[in-house]
Amino acid sequence: MTSLPDTFMPEGPLRHQRSIPVHHIETHGPGALRRIGLRCAAVALLIAATGLWLVPVVEGDAMMQLFKLAFSAALALLGVMLLTAPREATGPEVQISPSLRRMTIIERGERGQVRSEVTHDIDTLGEIVLRDGLFTAHCQSGAALVTVPVTDPRIEAALREMLGARAAA
Repeated sequence: MTSLPDTFMPEGPLRHQRSIPVHHIETHGPGALRRIGLRCAAVALLIAATGLWLVPVVEGDAMMQLFKLAFSAALALLGVMLLTAPREATGPEVQISPSLRRMTIIERGERGQVRSEVTHDIDTLGEIVLRDGLFTAHCQSGAALVTVPVTDPRIEAALREMLGARAAA
C-alpha cells in the first residue's frame, strides 16, 4: 500500500500552483483601448521631443543646449519604445456548440486576422476536463489541444451540463 500526500491531484496541480503557458491564456480586458492609449502617448512624446527645440534659449548657454538635447533624446526614445511595445499574448478563442457537439479553436494573429481555425467533434476528443476554473481538451493521442481559464459561472455551468451529457452518451 502506498501513501500519497494530501496535495496529490491526478488531473494536475492545485489552483494556486498551476502554471499555464502564455499562449494558452485568454486575456480579457481593454486591449484595444490600452493599445490606442499607448500609441497616443507615444505620439505625444515624439511631438514633445521635437517641440522642445522650439523653446528659445539664451545664445551661448551650452548647458541648457545639452539639457535640451538629453531631454529630447529621452522623450524620443521613450516614444519609440511605446510605439514598438510588444503586443499582449492572447490565447486561442474557443467556441463550443452544444447542439452540434463541436468545439472550434480559432487562433488569431497580431492584428486580429484568423491564422488557423480547427473544428473537433466533442465526442471524438480523448478527454475534456473542467477543473479549478480551467477547461482543458485533449485529443485521442493525449496531447492537450487547448487550455483556457473559465471565469464566468454561467459558462462553467453550461460546460458542465454539456460534459455531463457527453458522459451519459
